[in-house]
Amino acid sequence: MWAQAPFQGEGGKVRVLSFPSGNDYPFRVIAKLGLDKKHGFELENIPIQPGGAVMTAFRSGATEGGLMNWLEIARARSAGEDMSAVVPFLEMPNVWVVPKDSPAKDIAGLKGRKVGTYNRFAPEWVLYLAVANAKAGYNPKTESTIQEAGPGLLRGLLDQKQIEASFIFYNLAMPMAATGDYRILFNSRDLLQRMGMAKDTMLTSVAFRDSYIKSNPKNVKAFAIAYQEAVEHLRKDDGIWVELLATQGVTDPAVIKLMVDWSREVTMDKFSADPMSETKVLFDALYAAGGKEATGIDRLPDGIFNTTVSK
Repeated sequence: MWAQAPFQGEGGKVRVLSFPSGNDYPFRVIAKLGLDKKHGFELENIPIQPGGAVMTAFRSGATEGGLMNWLEIARARSAGEDMSAVVPFLEMPNVWVVPKDSPAKDIAGLKGRKVGTYNRFAPEWVLYLAVANAKAGYNPKTESTIQEAGPGLLRGLLDQKQIEASFIFYNLAMPMAATGDYRILFNSRDLLQRMGMAKDTMLTSVAFRDSYIKSNPKNVKAFAIAYQEAVEHLRKDDGIWVELLATQGVTDPAVIKLMVDWSREVTMDKFSADPMSETKVLFDALYAAGGKEATGIDRLPDGIFNTTVSK
C-alpha cells in the first residue's frame, strides 16, 4: 500500500511571530526538522517581544500569524481586527518568583511589595489581581507597586532589588530558582485552582489574520499540521531539548529536566471540545473581579477560535 502523501499548503513564506525569551520551541523544531518543507510552505519565524509590538505587526501586514493569548485576540476582534486562533499553544504556564530570603510565603505576602510584570493585560496577571482581591484581601493595583518591563529585563530589576517579586516566563524563572538565589512562590495553575477552575485552561494560541485564512487556507492548515508534528516530536525526543535550551543559556541537566517536564505538561496541540465556553468561564471571573479596566472589553466577541483548521 502506498503511503499517503503529506498535506501540502499553497506554498511560499508563512511569517509567524514568536517570543525568543519564552517558549518558542515548536517553531524552531518545525524549521530544524524541515516540517514546513514537508508540508509545502516555508516558515519564517519572526522573533518579537510580547505586548503592543505583536498587534502592530498584525495591523501593518508584517506577519500572517503569531502567538497571542485569548484576551488579546478578544480585544482585537472587539476593535474590528480580523484574526482568530487556529491552533492552541500553551496552558497557563508562568510563575511568580521572589528572592530566596523574601518573607512572602504565598500570594498574600505580595501585599505592599514592588512586583514586576511583563504585561499588565496578560490573562495570568489579571487572574493574579482577581485572586488577590477575592482570596487574599488586597488590591495589588492600589496596595502594591507595579513595575512593567520586558520579560528579559525583570531578572535585572530583581537582581538590582528595584522590585521584590515578579510575574515572569517560566523558562526564565526555573534557571533563576536553580541558582538558589530565587524561589518560585506560586504559578498560574495555583491561581486557577484558588478560583475553582481547571488548571489546564488554555492561555496562548497561534492566531492568523482571517483574511489570510481565507486566501491561503491550505498554508494555514499545513502550518497547523507541522506545529502538531513538532509538539509530538518534543514530547518524545529528549535529545532535541538540549540544543533548544542551550540557545537560552540553559545547560544544567537538572534545569533542563525541569524545563522539559514543565514544557511538555503545558504545551497543547489540539483545542478542547469547546474552548469558547471554557474561556468564557475564566473571562467572567476576571471581569467580575476587575471589570473592563482589567479585561479591556465588556464581553467576549464571537470568532476568537477557528477550531476547524487544526482538526
